[in-house]
Amino acid sequence: MTLLALSAAAHAFAAPNTNQTTQYLKSLPPAQRPVFDQTQIVALASLPLSCIDHPQRLQDHPQTYLWVYDNKAHPAPGYDTNRAFYGCYDWHSAVNSTWTLLALLRQNPKMFLAPVIRQRLTEHLGKDNIAGEVNFFSYDEPGDAESKEFERPYGYTWLLKLYGELKSWNDPDAQKLAVNMQPLVKLLAGKYISYLTSLPYPMRVGVHPNTALTMSFALDYTDATGDTEVKTSIHDAAIRFFGNDKNCPTAYEPSNGDFASPCLAEAMLMGRVLEQKTFVPWLDAFLPPVYSPAFKIYQSEIDTSRIKASGSNADAEDKEGLLGSKSHLIGLAFQRAADLLGIASALPADDPRVPVFQHLADFNAQQGFQKIGDAGYLGQHWLSTYAVLYMQAQAAASKK
Repeated sequence: MTLLALSAAAHAFAAPNTNQTTQYLKSLPPAQRPVFDQTQIVALASLPLSCIDHPQRLQDHPQTYLWVYDNKAHPAPGYDTNRAFYGCYDWHSAVNSTWTLLALLRQNPKMFLAPVIRQRLTEHLGKDNIAGEVNFFSYDEPGDAESKEFERPYGYTWLLKLYGELKSWNDPDAQKLAVNMQPLVKLLAGKYISYLTSLPYPMRVGVHPNTALTMSFALDYTDATGDTEVKTSIHDAAIRFFGNDKNCPTAYEPSNGDFASPCLAEAMLMGRVLEQKTFVPWLDAFLPPVYSPAFKIYQSEIDTSRIKASGSNADAEDKEGLLGSKSHLIGLAFQRAADLLGIASALPADDPRVPVFQHLADFNAQQGFQKIGDAGYLGQHWLSTYAVLYMQAQAAASKK
């Protein structure tokens, strides 16, 4: 279907009623927009700093990444010089924690933690560290599906986003580290294009493989670097996967353990892919009116209180899994907030939904910050990242 035909089909759905939208906004409870002062910035930076050098656990990776198996499993000698992303619980969390530190440093280059952050970035993104990552991801043994699928696509796209942050910053240290990273970026960008091209259907889940979510991370990279090949592959895949979508089942959200909203992530992506005149009718057809019962899930607090051990032996053995699910639902509040701001930014300024989306973004972000420490290390090793994603979305929205 062409974009013209797509637009015509979407116009069959009525635009939201302006009066009902305005009345709905007035009915929403107050929401306090989070303030990012230096105390908050330092707190957000301290979480990834606390885990970036802490080696990941044995069972989270193919054995060739970090661990050596001989008489007793142990980290490979010199792993801190031939691996870049060995901390923060798992590979993608190490990558996005590195991005978080970089993003906070870039925005606050004189913060008192700046020297420590620069040191950590230099240590982890050294030339030899990245060469070790390239060697690992170049592995292509026939039939070894586990290694081929390792961190694809979530980790791939976080790596691209990290590079985009470095490459687009006019800072001597950042430019040196971007040069170091370039071989790994080239390798994973090619693998990501092949993945998108061969993917027959999108992943619409609320966790790591979500196709729309990871596409948005990769678009941050293309916006920063001008990589037209990756950008074209994303645009083509987005139209192929999502161009005809209508009536997203918001009532199915959230699933237990989600950290992303499939409906909002897709809508935010399409706001970046489609021209505004095409996006508006597409959104009319895709999301329910904001004043409808089907949309009220996004004004509801995400309940994390019931994710706790019941006293059974199974729960006692899976305490970490329970905390992981709880941390995901806390992260979902931040991701909802960032997506709502992205959708609002893609709409015309006079669209009556814009202030509704902005208000609900404040509400969700507020919930996320209130609970950010409730899941212990299972949340602390990554929730700063999603708080900073919201922070960046809020800063971008304020400039419009």
